[in-house]
Amino acid sequence: MADPAGPLDGIRVLEFSLIVAMPFNGILLSDFGADVVKVEPLTGDPYRDAGAVVPGEGKRFQSLNRGKRSLAIDLATEQGRALLHHILPHFDVVTINYRPGVAARLGIDYETLSAIHPSLIYGNLTGFGPRGPMAGAGATDIAATAYAGLVAGDGKLGPHGEPQGLTPAIADYTTGTAIGMAICAALLHRERTGEGQLIEGSLLQSALAIQDVYVMRQPVTDASMRDPMIEDVYRLRAEGAPYSDQLARRNEYRNSGAAPPRLYYRSYVAHDGAIVLGCLTKATRDGARGVLDMQHDNSDEPEFDSTDPETRRQTEVWMDEIEAKVRLEPVAHWLQRFRDAGVPVAPVQFAEELADDPQVEAMDIMVDLDHEITGPQRVVGPIVSMSKTPTAARRAAPALGRHTTELLSELGLTLDEIAAFRANNIIGGE
Repeated sequence: MADPAGPLDGIRVLEFSLIVAMPFNGILLSDFGADVVKVEPLTGDPYRDAGAVVPGEGKRFQSLNRGKRSLAIDLATEQGRALLHHILPHFDVVTINYRPGVAARLGIDYETLSAIHPSLIYGNLTGFGPRGPMAGAGATDIAATAYAGLVAGDGKLGPHGEPQGLTPAIADYTTGTAIGMAICAALLHRERTGEGQLIEGSLLQSALAIQDVYVMRQPVTDASMRDPMIEDVYRLRAEGAPYSDQLARRNEYRNSGAAPPRLYYRSYVAHDGAIVLGCLTKATRDGARGVLDMQHDNSDEPEFDSTDPETRRQTEVWMDEIEAKVRLEPVAHWLQRFRDAGVPVAPVQFAEELADDPQVEAMDIMVDLDHEITGPQRVVGPIVSMSKTPTAARRAAPALGRHTTELLSELGLTLDEIAAFRANNIIGGE
């Protein structure tokens, strides 16, 4: 008996993508069963050679393009654009994250394609959005997250006091996921009404969405906390103070709003590694106090004022005390003690060791695939599971143009027509 089809079985997606955000979106749609066709120039997605050991088959490209088929077309030619427009009605969804202006130049913008295919769902991803003074600016994740405040919110500094970008590319992955959710909603709407539509997502919008409370304005609270901080930051900037001083002032604001102080919601260095405590309730904080013999910490008591300078100094003393205690024992000791006390705790691990992690293996998160050029690989599987319409990592990332003939034949072209396009160097691959 064949395995049940994924929930998006029968949906065809034409993907025009680079780097991370929209390629990740394509993985998600593929895992849900959609037939995702990545359109590449005859020279291939430039990301194919990023950190590649085998030319054109970089690990980074493969990780972001599994589950798809590759169609190589030269859209810089009139014939290539005509071919793309000819096959477009066979597709339900187009996704794109090219730099602003490129889509219109290649004849794959929403206005052009929706005129050919009115029920088309078109997902467009940009750095800063389609309107406003930044609309035409290109942006990668680090630029968008710096603009949106996420880099400063992470609070990391480099060796010269410069802000450090986030890893992984949070806005890229968040935006790809959000557009995937919007595509599913748009497909449901089209099923009910027959209407296609344009979906717009941006790295800026996603970066703001996941910072909710820090971006939100609320006059009652802002007057006593946010506004004085911003005033001080603007003054420091006007005085030419270094970024590190501005960040320190902002961190005072963030910490003053975290009552009780986060003694038990942070990382600590153990004898042979590091652990993270994740206590967000009084009960779990009390559990951590018991394990660490910190009952003299009264930060959960009503009279404790986390904004008072003397209180903050006392908190630093307690933090030093906890740090000294945790350093005395190995990670395994603390994991056992905290878990026995019902305290949320985890080791700080490296992503590179997680493919063989017992919990990851128990969850069947990793999937074994075989790439036709580079051979066997273990990849992170679908982001969720479903009981009736299973998700699945369906194939390894495609070689450049691997499915050109296969796809064009499925979409109604004859072998002679395909051969003619290939002879004229309009299509590539197999």
